Amino acid sequence: MLQLQHMKRIVEACYPESLDEARALWHDIKPVKFGESQTWINSTFLPLATYQIPEDGAYMVILRTECYVTTFDETAVGFGQFSPPPSGSAAWQFTDLTSGNTQYRITPQVAMHVLCDSDEMVFAKGDHLLQLIISTTPPDAVVRFIRTLVYGYLCGSLVAGRIGSGESTYYSITDE
Repeated sequence: MLQLQHMKRIVEACYPESLDEARALWHDIKPVKFGESQTWINSTFLPLATYQIPEDGAYMVILRTECYVTTFDETAVGFGQFSPPPSGSAAWQFTDLTSGNTQYRITPQVAMHVLCDSDEMVFAKGDHLLQLIISTTPPDAVVRFIRTLVYGYLCGSLVAGRIGSGESTYYSITDE
């Protein structure tokens, strides 16, 4: 249901002039869900979600990222319960494009809650390795897991020409 609502949102953002045009735009969108589960035991940069955008995909449009923290240590507070995303800062970046030791960011490094558990519209150019990274420190020595699910949509040239043509695909090549 959520994916259908997201696809409708993308089509509406294209401002179709007719039902036939809306159908063509709808068929130019392919939903993709991806994400990872990472062990969170020390202060580090963690990849929370990674996706190789196909070379024939004009854009990946990210509309929702869900993230939560849990622990399976039965002696720990919050055992087996879902907690909000971890504190720290996060950014979307292309990890296959580098300049020295830095990746090409497509969003600024912002507070984790800005990119996770919120609706957004992030555009990523096709034929790149897209990654959501976080810089964070765990609150204590308890082993936790960060689980992330991304609702992305591969959009072809019809949609890209309408809503993605003016998008910048790179934010920065620095660590800031």
